[in-house]
Amino acid sequence: MNSNRRRRLRSHKLLAAVIVILVLGGIAGGTDLGYHFLKVQADQLQAQLTTDLESGQKQLEAGKASLQAANTKHDATLAATASSQFAGAQAEFKAAGHLADTSRLLQWLERTPGVKDQVLARHNAVDGIAAMGVAISAAGQNLAGLDGDLIKPPSTDQAGRTLLTVLDQAQATMVTVKQEFAAAKTAAAGVDVAVLPASQQATFVKAKATIDTALSGIDEFERLVPVMTEVLGGNGTRNYLIEQVNPAELRPGGGFIGTYSLVRASAGSLSVVQSGDSYNLADPRPLPWQKGFIPIPSPYREIIPDTSWSFVDSNIYPDFPTNAVTAENFAQPRIGTVDAVISIDYYSVAQMLALTGPIAVPGIGTLTSTNFVPTIIKLDVVGSANHKTALAAVAGPLMQRVASLPSDQWPALISALNTLAAQRHLQAYFNNPTVEAEINRVGWSATVNPTSASDFMMEVEANYWGNKTNYFITRSYSIALTKNGNTLHHVVTVNITNATVCGSEDRTSYRTNFRLFVASSAGAMSDNLRAVRYPNPAPPAGTRAGDGWLPDVYCGGGHGQAVFTYDTPWTPSARGVDQVYWQKQPGTVADRIAVTWNNGTGQSYSTTAALDQDRIINLTSTGVSITPGQPAQAVLPSLSLG
Repeated sequence: MNSNRRRRLRSHKLLAAVIVILVLGGIAGGTDLGYHFLKVQADQLQAQLTTDLESGQKQLEAGKASLQAANTKHDATLAATASSQFAGAQAEFKAAGHLADTSRLLQWLERTPGVKDQVLARHNAVDGIAAMGVAISAAGQNLAGLDGDLIKPPSTDQAGRTLLTVLDQAQATMVTVKQEFAAAKTAAAGVDVAVLPASQQATFVKAKATIDTALSGIDEFERLVPVMTEVLGGNGTRNYLIEQVNPAELRPGGGFIGTYSLVRASAGSLSVVQSGDSYNLADPRPLPWQKGFIPIPSPYREIIPDTSWSFVDSNIYPDFPTNAVTAENFAQPRIGTVDAVISIDYYSVAQMLALTGPIAVPGIGTLTSTNFVPTIIKLDVVGSANHKTALAAVAGPLMQRVASLPSDQWPALISALNTLAAQRHLQAYFNNPTVEAEINRVGWSATVNPTSASDFMMEVEANYWGNKTNYFITRSYSIALTKNGNTLHHVVTVNITNATVCGSEDRTSYRTNFRLFVASSAGAMSDNLRAVRYPNPAPPAGTRAGDGWLPDVYCGGGHGQAVFTYDTPWTPSARGVDQVYWQKQPGTVADRIAVTWNNGTGQSYSTTAALDQDRIINLTSTGVSITPGQPAQAVLPSLSLG
């Protein structure tokens, strides 16, 4: 939207000059004896209109530049300067419109047969351009005021409270700004494009179209504000359960839930209420003959048949919303009402440390973005009690630091969170349906098949042997795709190498339940896995799954291979492209992908990539490519004009 506005504002200067020249040209067509007198008057009118409109344009550009600099440098005084410049621009545009409207020369010409229609049209064009400038200048003043409030660093309160206050103000101000852009649209509509030179018509039409873009952006802002207000506790206290999962012990939801935190949002202030070992939300668990015992509804039951299902093993589903609701049901009797569940793994914590700086933990040392993951894994592998102590010690201070980041770091924070969400290291679910819809829209909720692709796949592993081998596992994928008539045949091979040092833990083999989720339209599905005794939950709607145990992959470099085969309908687009959407499992990092494609006529193509986020395999008659899948695209609402 900002670049479109920039093009629109640049066009004003050109259009203003064109209009005054056309007015002069209409006057100069006369041949009576008063021509020279009228020519002098017309020259004066042209000069003054040009001065006012060009001055207004320069002030607008200066205001935009100051506002942009204010955001770049986080300098509230520059926002005040921008507001002053927008006010100056508004005065100049008003002067141009007033001059044209009160000019006796124009009034006389508008009553003169032969030229009045042309002069009226050109006068209206001057008025339209001036009114557009006035409206945009007014919107700039309002946005500069809000930006100034947003940029000001918090004095004694948290940054979240500052943001909530500004958003509260913004809701009312955005109504006015929207009206101002609507006025600009009306003014532009009053300009007769036909009176403009052909070389300028396209520029004006494009400029007018950008107003609709601006209005659409404001609509999005108005939709986002209530969501952010809800999340920040602006509508009352909200409690968020933060799952800190361990990807070294991979589970369908990203990893074993080792520790947790309860974060409270109230009127923009965020605080960590408690942190601790996740077993505090599970133990004591009832035995099979006791009331409340729940058999684990997954193949994990084969390994711990007498252990009741609980919070620590709640994330057995491929989609995060179901995992989150399950976690809430287990946790709420212990910690009270939960309004949202957010899952973060070790890689998320490391990324947050990069933003907040190192944290010193007694008995452990200083944890940084680079040493956090290997330090925690080392403690975990040797069974040190300091493992969870360190996590609990980091959780509170880290959350407080993130919540207190100054406004100049919010864009970097949102960018980091987007990256983590796209890589499935961060997942979020909110009970409020409006907030959850927005979380889903920006790609943070980790629903299954987020784009509703007709050909979809997601490989999910569950390390149910209770060790930390996933940190030492190397995983790669070989995908062979072959077109057979109207069918696309898939062979998906998952290669596993277990580099865990033998003897480093009590259990060092990789004993894993594999599932491959595909579209429900898939047929002829088979795999080489050992059948499970106790089934997993039913696949999500619109999918089916291949499911089984991979034979144990032993330590010291042992190899294993899971192979799935199935067929899907060949459904290319109008451009002849068929696509396979590949969703990444939470908790994994950047496994290698090798795709081979046989187009059905004897020609084969291949390509490689990394599964560091969702991917799309694109198949055509002449090649294969791998492109990014759905991005995570959360943004802070922008209050900048340009």
